[in-house]
Amino acid sequence: MQTIKLQQRGVLTLPKKIREALDLNEGQIMHVVQKGKKIILEPNSNVDAQLAEDIRQGLKDIKEGNYIEFGSLEEFDKKIVKYEN
Repeated sequence: MQTIKLQQRGVLTLPKKIREALDLNEGQIMHVVQKGKKIILEPNSNVDAQLAEDIRQGLKDIKEGNYIEFGSLEEFDKKIVKYEN
């Protein structure tokens, strides 16, 4: 069992070994449950974490101008072929 210290505003730092073992990353959503006098932290599914990362990357791409404009699926199909090559 490892011991951690409750910081200002309730911030906790999980030990690196635990973060690595559970593949936890900064910004990952955690579920918090109180059971009696215990606190249980559960990472939200990796699907949600991956979705959040994909959204962050998408917003970054838009900000940097890395996107394709299209008005229909047919137009998208034509443009995406050019973009991929």
